[in-house]
This record gives sequence, C-alpha cells and structure tokens, in this order.
Amino acid sequence: MRFRNYRSIGFSIAFALASFGCSESSRPWNEPTANPSPTRAAPDVTGIFPAVGSAGGGATVQIVGTGFQQGMFALFDGIKVTGRFDTRDTSLSTFYTEAPAHGIGAVDIVVTNPDGQSLRVAGRFAYAPETSFDSNGAWSGFSTNGSDTLVEFVIRDNVVVSASCQYNVFTPFSFSPPPSVQNGAFSLTADGGGTLTGRIVSASEMVGTINFPACVNAQLPWRVNRQKE
Repeated sequence: MRFRNYRSIGFSIAFALASFGCSESSRPWNEPTANPSPTRAAPDVTGIFPAVGSAGGGATVQIVGTGFQQGMFALFDGIKVTGRFDTRDTSLSTFYTEAPAHGIGAVDIVVTNPDGQSLRVAGRFAYAPETSFDSNGAWSGFSTNGSDTLVEFVIRDNVVVSASCQYNVFTPFSFSPPPSVQNGAFSLTADGGGTLTGRIVSASEMVGTINFPACVNAQLPWRVNRQKE
C-alpha cells in the first residue's frame, strides 16, 4: 500500500511538470548549453600596391584590406610567401610581403588567415620584364640588415653617374668608368675597392648589395625607393 502511494505521488509530479511545459531536461537548475564562439570575419582585399613587379621578384607588395590576422600568409599563383604588419597598424589593414620570382603575366593572389579563412584576388598583380621599368632618376634607401646604412645613387640615361653611402659620415663613391644599367641591373666598383650592385624590382623600388669599406665592413643587402627631383 505504501508503495502504491509513492507511485501515485510520482505520477502527480510528472503530470504537474508536463502541465507547465517542463521536463527533466529543461528544468531551470540544469547547466545551460554554452554558445559556440562567433566566427571571425573573413579577409577582404581592397587594394594591392604596386600592381606590377619584376619577373625577377623582390618587389615590396602591400595588400590592403580588412579581416586580416597575425600569421596571415599569401600565395602568388601558388607560391607561398609570409609577411608582416607595421607595429603601428593596430587594425592590421596593410600586409607587407615580397613578391617571389615568376614568369611574365598576371597572377592570382590568395590571402589566408591562421583560422583557415581565405580569399582569392584574381589578376590584380602582374609580372613584367625588368627592362620595362625606367631606372633613371634619384634613388635613396637603407640597408635591410638593421644597420640603417644609407644608400643613394643617381642614374641618368641608364648610366650610374653618382653614388654614396652613410653610416657615421656621408661618403661618396669614386669610380670610373660609370657603369651602365643593363636588363634593369648594374654593378659598380669603387676606386680603391668596394662594390655596389642593384636591380630594379618595380617602377619605384630597387634592391641590391653594398660592400664599401668606408661605410660597411661586410656585404649588406639594401632596398631603395625612387625620390622626387
């Protein structure tokens, strides 16, 4: 008899719960189900600068957009390159990378975030022969090894007419005869020793090496930009 009373009480509780739309699994004292983490925004590219680089590679390419993440990388027609963001760019809006060498023509660029989200940008960057860029003008920049050695030179009629460097003091090169630019590149040997080599990688950028005892004690890589005259 006592067993039957307990059984009837259990049925009464279950009936009451059902009447109020409740169940064992939906009682308010159960642990709530955690919401899944929101998905981060996918990358979106609004600009690529410059739009043309040398087939020999080496051009600094800026990929501008939104939804970028630290650790992002890019593919130039399937060739993977890493890059960086400026430490002052807290919004991560500009990704700096270096174009790899590639055959002449337009290529697709794919940017990929560490979370796996990616975007393909079709035909917005193209490779051209070094000879298609004008190397004439004044160029200035620095070594890229962290020594901040200044490198400057001037090219007129495809001939290097002056060159200098500066680490502690400004030092001009003395050389003869003046070297010519051939296939977008030059090699200069200073009187008394020291060399400066360079090649053009875009309409506004050249790269090369310097080994000039008056400024450096080893062969250093440098990167310069075209200056307004």
